[in-house]
Amino acid sequence: MTRYKVVFSARALVSLREATRYIAEESGTARAADWLARVMDSTATLESHPYAFPVIGEFDAERIHARFVMRHVLYYFVDESANIVTVVDVVHSARETERERYERGRS
Repeated sequence: MTRYKVVFSARALVSLREATRYIAEESGTARAADWLARVMDSTATLESHPYAFPVIGEFDAERIHARFVMRHVLYYFVDESANIVTVVDVVHSARETERERYERGRS
């Protein structure tokens, strides 16, 4: 079975930091740490089964997949030639404007 390396883009890392900070402020650091752990655990599926989640659009000529984790969506693409999954962003599911960037193929 092919294993894929999961990497996070700079944008995805900023989104993770912002979401973690927001959750910590609203619900406490323990809740934020739990949320972040669940997001990171969810990438284990991407390491072994990156095509298990649907293609929802194109972005910068890449086929973007969506992996829902709690109330957030991990947007990612698969580089088959390098066996790398790149998470390009992590967006709260209620942030429709941000989600449209990936789901409707806008750049």
